[in-house]
Amino acid sequence: MSFYIPDYELEKIIEEDINPLDLTSQIMKLDRFNAKLAYKARHDMVLCCTEEAERICKILGLEVISYKRTGSYVKEGEVFFEAKGRADSVHLAWKSVLRLLEGYCGMATRTYEFVTLARKYNENINVVTTRKNLAGTKKPTIKAIVAGGAYPHRLGLSETILIFDEHLAFVDGDEELKYVLKEMKANALEKKIGIEVDNFETGIKYVKMGFDYIQLDKCDSKTVEKFVKAAKEINPNITIVAAGGITIQNIEEYAKTGAEVIVTSALYFGKAADIKTIIEKID
Repeated sequence: MSFYIPDYELEKIIEEDINPLDLTSQIMKLDRFNAKLAYKARHDMVLCCTEEAERICKILGLEVISYKRTGSYVKEGEVFFEAKGRADSVHLAWKSVLRLLEGYCGMATRTYEFVTLARKYNENINVVTTRKNLAGTKKPTIKAIVAGGAYPHRLGLSETILIFDEHLAFVDGDEELKYVLKEMKANALEKKIGIEVDNFETGIKYVKMGFDYIQLDKCDSKTVEKFVKAAKEINPNITIVAAGGITIQNIEEYAKTGAEVIVTSALYFGKAADIKTIIEKID
């Protein structure tokens, strides 16, 4: 995967756990021994951040023996990461690596399950995630959702053009909005221009106005399906995006509507992966 997380962010993960002493290992004089550290899947899962786990181990003086890369699907009982080194260093790395793997393997697995369900009914559907991830976790979060088969909806405000009601508060009616749309298209030729709506009628009005995509927010699946049919009759090339309240429990309903894009925040939050740590004394 073409992805970069800087060392200083990994060092913050280490610092949160150690800062600055492992008192137990120090008193037990574990620096006298060598040990192997391994992580084993307790259920089927999609891996994420094993590359960052390798870098944490190296920062702490361990030698990484082997690991499976981000995006790999591993089965229950499979060992997917092994490192070795001084026993006190193994204990320094143990929980920092585990926290990283459990959180983001869980997110990648959740994403994989969501995307698999969606594509059961529409093999070309795009699943994308919002900017509403947990503050301070953006880079590994995006890595996890990409590992699971989704993509970010908007990495930042500069990436796409999407008008919300909060923007329309500064536009004086539909005639001015038509002018704004014309100006946007003239000044951002390489960008598609979208607008969010929360009802069928307003959405159809904006289809006729010439927006490139319509984002339906918190509309039920029947409304989305009805809207897709009506909008495509007006402009077969328009893109329909369904957003708001879409979860693993209802994704199948929305995947059947014909919407090309599903936007969700649900993939960010949920159960962590269950990973077993194995630490063994070695010669």
